[in-house]
Amino acid sequence: MVNIDGRLLTSEEATVSVFDRGFLFGDSVYETIRTYRRRPFLLDRHLTRLARSAAGLYLPVPRGLDALENEITRTLDAAGNEESYLRVVVTRGHREGFVDLDEGTAEDGTVVLIVRPIAPISPSTYTDGVDVAVVGVLRTERRSLDPKIKSGNYLNNILGLREAKRLGCFECLMPNREGDLTEGSTSNVFLVKDGALRTPGMESGLLDGITRGFVLELAAESGVVVREERLTLDDLEDADGIFLTSSLKEIMPVRLVRNAGGEVVWEGAPDPVAIDLRARYLARATVEAPA
Repeated sequence: MVNIDGRLLTSEEATVSVFDRGFLFGDSVYETIRTYRRRPFLLDRHLTRLARSAAGLYLPVPRGLDALENEITRTLDAAGNEESYLRVVVTRGHREGFVDLDEGTAEDGTVVLIVRPIAPISPSTYTDGVDVAVVGVLRTERRSLDPKIKSGNYLNNILGLREAKRLGCFECLMPNREGDLTEGSTSNVFLVKDGALRTPGMESGLLDGITRGFVLELAAESGVVVREERLTLDDLEDADGIFLTSSLKEIMPVRLVRNAGGEVVWEGAPDPVAIDLRARYLARATVEAPA
């Protein structure tokens, strides 16, 4: 089910103009949300970040967040999935016939909602873990395009993930220019060391993931020490456990890390801290999103 500017459409019917700046330039922002018990989880936080990303690109959200939330509910209800993946996209819009970098050529923005059944992830992924690679592709510098802006320009992430896939890995980890770890293509990263959590600080240049923030809260509630700080490949190699976080991956353990040359630099199993946090996360997800 697709909703374009308030019109409910099938995937076959859904189209946007070839002159839309989201299509031409990636001049857009977006959020990815999943449901539990048919309700979007942490929706308020996602919409707040969407508005913040839009402000970072000087991009208005047509009709505002309240109207957008109403359309989300309407689209999820129309889709009728047991559980849903929801993608919210806001573009700057277009003016018919114009292909111009000047944002002044755009008229009313475009709002696209895409809802499809959630793709199941094998349970073994969470019991065994996934392989990741610290790639040679550097994360976009904050002074170029701040990673805190969740924009439709995802080429940096695509290239990082491509390099990881060529090494046989599930996800990439991208360093910044100083060699600090930042994040994956669609995930944040946490290390466990001596029962404490370590995760790259925002000053390293990364997206402030919604799940990342929720995990930080869960850790604080359970008495786990958390440090947001600069991390390097050496810190990965010294970790007791490693896991990824995102709305779709939830809390996903890592079993193996390769460097950019393909060498294995760390191997391990799901850490008890990560296992406990995942259980807490799933318990809260069903409470926060009641039927």
